[in-house]
Amino acid sequence: MKNKYKVGGLFSGIGGIELGFEKAGFSIEWANEYDKDACKTYRANYNHMLFEEDIHNLNGSQLPDVNILTGGFPCQAFSVAGYRKGFDDHRGNLFFQIMRLVDEMSHKPEVLFLENVKNFKGHDKGKTFEVVCREIASRGYSIFHDVLNTANYTNIPQNR
Repeated sequence: MKNKYKVGGLFSGIGGIELGFEKAGFSIEWANEYDKDACKTYRANYNHMLFEEDIHNLNGSQLPDVNILTGGFPCQAFSVAGYRKGFDDHRGNLFFQIMRLVDEMSHKPEVLFLENVKNFKGHDKGKTFEVVCREIASRGYSIFHDVLNTANYTNIPQNR
């Protein structure tokens, strides 16, 4: 693929979302992860730039330009397995850090690819999802969303 689309990743963990984009022919430019152990695994699998720090410390104007910004932001605040405190949980507010970085970036990514758990869409009777959609749309993005089950797309024998 000539002129590959460039991808930057937030909340990258060990790089699962980046791996999918890489296998599809995209160029991963950089990633961000805070967890030290996840960073060790990430560095063992990738050679591109890894910002190993809290997202609060990133400055969007200093991040390399990308066409696509990914983010599997923390799900514990929205998951049925957690307390479902949503935006009342500090982890639930990390979505707004993604929006802050988009606002700060010198070149706004053409695509935001965000991932979370199944319950995210219905959390707080859909109010959480409405807030997120409103925030994204206010920055000029069109929104396309779906709840996908990996068992329908992979050989993984789990409903996730």
